[in-house]
Amino acid sequence: MDVSSTQNEYQKPKNLAGLGRRWGGQMIDSLITFFLFLFVGRTGDFVGLPPTVVAILALGAGTGYYLFSDAMPNGQSVGKKWLGMSVVDERSYLDCNLYQSFVRNITTPFLSILDWIFIFFGSRKRLGDMLASTIVIRSR
Repeated sequence: MDVSSTQNEYQKPKNLAGLGRRWGGQMIDSLITFFLFLFVGRTGDFVGLPPTVVAILALGAGTGYYLFSDAMPNGQSVGKKWLGMSVVDERSYLDCNLYQSFVRNITTPFLSILDWIFIFFGSRKRLGDMLASTIVIRSR
């Protein structure tokens, strides 16, 4: 019995974003998250909101940007836009959606270094990308 098999091995796209560019985008987005947290917190204090409300608003703004930033237009957070990258679905190449952005970014605060170790292997995808079925490509 002759069984023909087709190879469905992962083939790395030619336009994957480089490690340095990805790290730079992560740093920019982390800074934006931090400054958004500070800005909302200081604004809430200035307006005279109760400390508990200020804390919830500041934490919500920072966390919201961090988790959902890759679902912004063209799959580009601010950092990715500045550095010419996009997050796309690995199969369809459609822009990253809210669910995928959440799944790929929720791993970073908890798994940090471990999450990024995966990026050095053949597919150049961190753990968050694997779970969300996304890749980061150069957009320019």
